[in-house]
Amino acid sequence: MPICFTVENNSGYNKVLYSKPLIVRYHMKSGWQALWIVLVLIAGTLAVSGCTYDSQITSPQGNEQLSLPQDKYVAIEEHLQVSSKLINGTYPFPPHINLSVIYSYDGIIDPGLTSRYNYYPEVNESFNVLYGTTFAKDVTYWNTMVGLRIKGVYHFPYTGESGFKLQRVDSDGTIYASYNNTSIVLKAGDKWVSPTYSEARTDSGMAFGETPYQYTAVYNTTWTVTNLGVFDKANLTKYHNNQSDTGFYMPY
Repeated sequence: MPICFTVENNSGYNKVLYSKPLIVRYHMKSGWQALWIVLVLIAGTLAVSGCTYDSQITSPQGNEQLSLPQDKYVAIEEHLQVSSKLINGTYPFPPHINLSVIYSYDGIIDPGLTSRYNYYPEVNESFNVLYGTTFAKDVTYWNTMVGLRIKGVYHFPYTGESGFKLQRVDSDGTIYASYNNTSIVLKAGDKWVSPTYSEARTDSGMAFGETPYQYTAVYNTTWTVTNLGVFDKANLTKYHNNQSDTGFYMPY
């Protein structure tokens, strides 16, 4: 990378110095001038960057990360699905039921909910993400349930209950995250599905009516994370929001 300097001496000649390759052209009248030129060359090589030329240097603007506008937020939903498959035996009751949890991430909700307390978390300038965690466990008759927890995200990184770690959000709503040291990028509408964890379990007991039962089943656990897109904060602030990072919560 060439580095250039121009110095004028008493004789009126301009001395142009370059490094890599080192070329020194000068006219001088005494030894102290030569020493002075060498010192200028060394100092300039170490300190001067305004005269560098390298086509491989990338402008900082090329790597600029554009943040989400302050009047916008991104909605993200992670969903835990636990289901089971009977291997042998019988369940006390048919366990499989279609379970779902509906939540208005875009701020457009039923008019009857407009005064519902704590439906949305606190919305301020730092509010970036409306993060929902839903849960559906579809296994045995005593263990079929749904749940929902809504949180506001104000700082990064943020880790969901799934272990999905949210690192940052771009201006177009693209989210950058990681899971078990694997990088994940989700644009609006994209979905990520975790590996499925499977476990065989055996259980027995007495059902209603004193009917004995015994079975072995495989339980499958999967997390899904969906980028629902970018929305206006004004859609949320028109409601009676909570004054904390927790919105609507249904235990599970």
